[in-house]
Amino acid sequence: ARNPDINSIIVAHPPYSMAFALTDQELDTRLIPEAYILLRTIHKLPFGCTFLQPDMTASEISMRNPVVIVENDSIMVAGTDLLNAFDRLEVMEYSAKALISARLMGEVFKISDKEIKELEVAFHLD
Repeated sequence: ARNPDINSIIVAHPPYSMAFALTDQELDTRLIPEAYILLRTIHKLPFGCTFLQPDMTASEISMRNPVVIVENDSIMVAGTDLLNAFDRLEVMEYSAKALISARLMGEVFKISDKEIKELEVAFHLD
């Protein structure tokens, strides 16, 4: 009822994304434009919130914030339909894999705040 534009939510346990649910590491989506556009800023919710605090969980996930990580539990991805939600989940998992793999090679360079603002204007993300 809070998010009438959401028609699909996937709750999943993809292995690379779950590494961020099980640790204190942040999954920063500012790797490539597609990741930021589809995922935005990913928030972490406390373990158990899906059944102990359903109102809080519903207020955290929206089309402006379509992906949340539930600590030690799962990844929740919202979309306008099942394909849209799955596309977000796929981009998240490959982004997580890229972040984990890249750390073995050195520093990860991210999109700057200025470039993020340009993406938000160009793709009407506000």
